[in-house]
Amino acid sequence: MYKILIPEDIAQSGKQYLTDRGYELRVGVPTDVESLKREIEDADGLIVRNARYPKEVLEAGKRLKVIGRHGTGVDNIAVKEAELLGIQVVNGPTANINAVAEYTVGLILALSCGLVQADRKTRAKDWTYRLSMERYEIKGKTLGLVGFGRIGQLVADKVISALGMDVIAYDIHSNAHPLSGIRFTGCLDEILYEADFVSLHIPSTPETRGMFDYQLFSMMKKGAYFINCARGDVYVEEDLVRILKEGHLSGAALDVYSQEPLKDSPLLSMEQVILSQHNSGLSEESKDRMSLYAAMGVDEVLTGRTPAWPVNKPQK
Repeated sequence: MYKILIPEDIAQSGKQYLTDRGYELRVGVPTDVESLKREIEDADGLIVRNARYPKEVLEAGKRLKVIGRHGTGVDNIAVKEAELLGIQVVNGPTANINAVAEYTVGLILALSCGLVQADRKTRAKDWTYRLSMERYEIKGKTLGLVGFGRIGQLVADKVISALGMDVIAYDIHSNAHPLSGIRFTGCLDEILYEADFVSLHIPSTPETRGMFDYQLFSMMKKGAYFINCARGDVYVEEDLVRILKEGHLSGAALDVYSQEPLKDSPLLSMEQVILSQHNSGLSEESKDRMSLYAAMGVDEVLTGRTPAWPVNKPQK
């Protein structure tokens, strides 16, 4: 009987899938390195969420054959080291893409309409806000998408068809995408100069970490908005704070941070910034899919089948 370790609990769909197939589950354990090293010793499979899994944890898994990522991003897993150890890493890249896309559109609307500020002023019984607020309709405004994978494409489709926005897209690897109605550019500067909203949809890689710094923020159109539901280390928080204080940008919406949970940051006191808790990909539907897809990937590997969504190519 194969044993599956699930340190951070997942939705019932994935657990049910595994138990129906005879797997033994160990759910809910401490996620510090030493605890993980102990718990992983006799595990054949591992399903991971937000905790970090460095090389030393993976090396402790003497029977470990597969790691299933609950969701998409694998920057919390030592993927290359797993490959050298013969451990297959799989994920579920389509599980939460609609949830993130809808959330991104919601942030665009919230920023444009000043919903957070209106709520705060109304609760404070300050009825003068409606006379002083500046709101611009987003129909005909330009959304700049930095990264045009599955999520970026869904966002573009939603804002074009439902909101009448124009879209410029930039992708790090290619600008050849078979979608009509999108203007593609191989020059990031073009997006920064033209877009009223800039939304990031890029992974965390050596190429993208710290990508959005003071220089790039300064190149953005004056009065534009910055949105990030991607990864917290692809922008420099201090530089964003600086550019907002200078008044160059009208605001920002952030779901991810370089250090999570967010603590003692100037962002917490900035009224023009919408903050959330790395939850853009979490809906009841996406939680079921992320759980199920991770379980399916683990089962595929342990039953000798080719995984649908492999992340690495482990040595045999």
